[in-house]
Order: sequence, then structure tokens, then C-alpha cells
Amino acid sequence: MINWLDVRNFVVIKQVQMTFECGLTVVTGETGAGKSVLVDALAVLLGDRASGDIVRSGSKRCEIQAGFDVSNLPDAGEWLATMDMVDDENHCILRRVIYPDKPSRGFINGQPVPIQSLREIGVFLADIHGQHEHHLLLKKQVQRELLDTTGGLAEQVQALGRRASDLQNVAAILSEAQSKAHEHHQHEAFLRHQVQELTQLDPDPDELVNITEKHGRLAHTRELGEGAWQLLQELEEAEELSVSITLARAAARLKELSAFDPRLAPLAEQTDSLGVQLAETVADLKRFHDGYELDPGELEQIDQRLAALHDAARKYQVAPQDLKAQLKTLSQDLAELDLGRNNPQALEKQLAELKTDYDKRATAISKTRRQTAVNLASAVNKQLPALGLESAVFSVTLHDEPTGKRGQHGNESVQFELQAAPDLAVASLERAASGGELSRISLAIQLAVAEDSSAPSCIYDEVDIGIGGRVAEIVGQKLRSLGEHRQVLCITHLPQVAAQGHHHLKVTRLSGDETEVELSKLDEAGRSEELARMLGGVEITAKTRAHAEELLFRAGV
Repeated sequence: MINWLDVRNFVVIKQVQMTFECGLTVVTGETGAGKSVLVDALAVLLGDRASGDIVRSGSKRCEIQAGFDVSNLPDAGEWLATMDMVDDENHCILRRVIYPDKPSRGFINGQPVPIQSLREIGVFLADIHGQHEHHLLLKKQVQRELLDTTGGLAEQVQALGRRASDLQNVAAILSEAQSKAHEHHQHEAFLRHQVQELTQLDPDPDELVNITEKHGRLAHTRELGEGAWQLLQELEEAEELSVSITLARAAARLKELSAFDPRLAPLAEQTDSLGVQLAETVADLKRFHDGYELDPGELEQIDQRLAALHDAARKYQVAPQDLKAQLKTLSQDLAELDLGRNNPQALEKQLAELKTDYDKRATAISKTRRQTAVNLASAVNKQLPALGLESAVFSVTLHDEPTGKRGQHGNESVQFELQAAPDLAVASLERAASGGELSRISLAIQLAVAEDSSAPSCIYDEVDIGIGGRVAEIVGQKLRSLGEHRQVLCITHLPQVAAQGHHHLKVTRLSGDETEVELSKLDEAGRSEELARMLGGVEITAKTRAHAEELLFRAGV
């Protein structure tokens, strides 16, 4: 239950602090005093959307706090334990700070949390019913959400919606894959041809250097052969003029002369060494000369290979030495495309699995919805006679969606219907219910749902609009009875309802240069005077006060 609420700089409220007790607490005040603002503040604290406009004019921020007792709320306690936010005294303190020009911040037991966390814990703490809820009741979406919430299906329907989104996404991807199948096959054939062509070519980055060098030798074989022969002649084979004979003679002569001048001995050795080196050079040159035999077939083969490599390089717009890397890239593309070619089959399998899962979930939801629809209609119809709708019959009808639609919310749509009188046809609420009937039906639904709700606190913001007299007193009695089992906070403009409260708070807007709102708890005398104000006109008479006392007496206050 809610223990206390502290609101600062919220719309017209500068600062209001209040404590709450068990039972039915009624909140009254003049029209425009700011009664509903308190409920709005609590709704914002529990995660409703909030903009900077709600910050009181001239203030830097708005701050809303409330303390809740969760000692008898196992679901709330489990949620707090999961989030590691348990308070040793079973308290849950929520706080929200709203700024004019930046995102708001949320706190639970002093720890900063996303606003979504306030919404999640708020589900376990309070049910809030706004003053315009009966108008929203005409919307099909609101009717379905109310039925699903009553049946405990909210999370299951959200999960089903995610499956429906997955189905739509996979179906779209599959459709695109199937429509591009021809384009895919063409591209695959082209890639396969390129890979095959380069594989047959079998390029090697080192090959180009080697065969270019070899091609240079083969192209100049005749010149190399003749040049080598001529050098051999000059170096060794010419009988009188070869370099070898000249060096040998020079070395021998230097040896002879060194007998007369020892300084020539090293020169003789050097010359002799030159002869040895020349002999080695001649031997290598003879070996090379033997290999300089012209093979026109080999040269033609190398010419063709070089031409093939350069043609492929131009075709694939790469350097010849990069052809092998290009083959690797194209092979990877083909492998990925081959893998992608199986996507339609994989997508079809995934789609079938999603459909099976969706149908299983939707069938379970439908079963619970049907039973919940019967239970809700029965509970609401029990409330209607006391609200002046003795002849009315409320029903919840489920309409099957087209086969195979698999929408966000399941296999059926929900429609609230009413037979206002036995001689009238059953029709949807928007067609069958007048404004007054609609407000009472909405109240009947709220009272019926509240009896089954697990939330410890129920908050009603002028849900008694459109009723009065005997019906208003009965509504007050029902709210008081509901307050015997849980905490109920009701903002009302009806004295018959206000008289039924276990506790009574009055909201007053103070006069002055700066707008302020004051909240006060009324004692017995104060309650009587407030009820007289609500009953009377411009002037409160003794008869009006007596009527107020009578209302309190009948309520057992």
C-alpha cells in the first residue's frame, strides 16, 4: 500500500506532502483546486510519460516521491530482489525527477533506474483509473487490453506480438530472396565462370618474374651464344692473342725477372692468380654457352603464357602479379553465394517454425481469453443492477481474425457489447450505450476488475461522473466495501461518495500572488462542513448541514 506521497513543483503544486492509511480515502475540493493533479503526479511516478511542461513555472525541476509497504506483496518483493533493491524493512521508495529541458530520472530505494523500471514495479503497487476512462472504453484496443490484463495475459500477448513481428520480417526477407532468385543464379554463373577461368590459368605472383627473365634470355639466345663464343675465343682459344696465353706468359716472365728484383715476385703471384680466376670464368662461360641453344617452341610457349597473364590482368583490372589474390577473392564470393543460395530453404524452415510457435501461443491465449470473457461479463453484470442498469446485459464477444493472419494480438479481436433493455438488440458499446450508461458500465467494469486485482491500492479519479442520487450512494458503499480489503483512494465531486470514506482529504487552492495548493486531513466536523459545501449552493444552510450529517450517519462514520 501507499504510505506517503511528496510532490514538489508539479503543475500548480508547489509542495504537498500527505500520508495514507488503509481503507477508503476520499479527496474532495472545489473544481479546479488541483485534485486530479495528485493522481497525475502518482501516475507519473509509476512510469507514465512526462514532459518538461509539467514542471511548475519558474522551477528548475519537479520531484515526486512515494513510499510503499511491500511486506504483503510477494511479486513486488521478488522483483526488487531480482533487481537487488530490497529494503530491510520491506519498504519501496520511488522517486522521479523531471526537468524542463532534459530527460527525467528515476530512482528505486535510492538507486538510479530507467523509467521502464518504475513502470514494471508500478504494476505491483497500484491500479490507477482516470476520469476519462469511460471514453477510452469505446476503443477496441482498450477493450482488448483490459480483457488481457484481467486474464493475466499481458506478458503473453506482448511475447506473441514479438513473434508476429519476427514472422513478418522473415516473410519479407524470404519474399525478397525468392524474387531475386533469377538474378542470384545469373550472378552465381558469372562468378563460377570467372573462378574456373582463373583456376585454369593458375597464376602465381613469382611466376611472372621468372618467365619474364627466361623470356628475355630466350629472345636473345642467338646474340648470347655468339657473344659467348667470341669471348671464349678471345680469352682462351686464340692461339697467339688469347688472354689466357698472354697472362701465362706475363706470369712466367715476371718470375724470371723477380730473380733480379725480388719486388716483382708478388706481381708474378698476382698475375698467376688472375690466370686461375680467368680459367674459372672461362669454364662458367663454356657452360653457359652450351645452354644457349635456340628452342623456338619454348620461346613460343613463354610468349603465349605471358600474353595470357597480361590479358587476364587487363580483364580483371588488376596487376598480373595480383591475379592469384583475385582468384581467392572470387572464390570466397562464390562460396558465400553458394551458402546464400540455400537461404530460401532455410528461411522457409524458419518461417514454418515461427508459425508453429505463434499458433501454439495464440491458441493458449485464445483459451484463456474465452474463459476470461465469460468471467468478466458475469462479474460486470452483477454490478449493473446496483448502478441503475437492472435491465442491461453486458457481454464480451471474441471475433475470429481471418485464417492465417497471425496478427500482433492473436487469433481474435475483442468487442464489449451491451443490450441496454430486453427489447433492444445487442450492439457494441459505442452504439448501444448513452453517455450516462457508458460511465456506469465503465465503473462496473472497474469495480469488477478491482475485486480480482492483486494490486494493493486502487486509485479512482472522478470515475463517478454521470451518476448521482441513490446510485452515487451505492457506488460509495461499494468503494467503501472494497476499502475493507485494500487501500482505495477516490477523488470525487459527489457528497454521497465522499461520505463513505474512512478518511477524507481536502484540496484547497490558496489565493495570493503565487498559485499554491494545500492538502488537509479533515476531522469529523470538517467532513460535515465539506459535505455541506458539496451539497449546498451559494449559501450553506442548517438544512444542508443536517443533510451532510445524515449522509455521514448512514455511512456509519
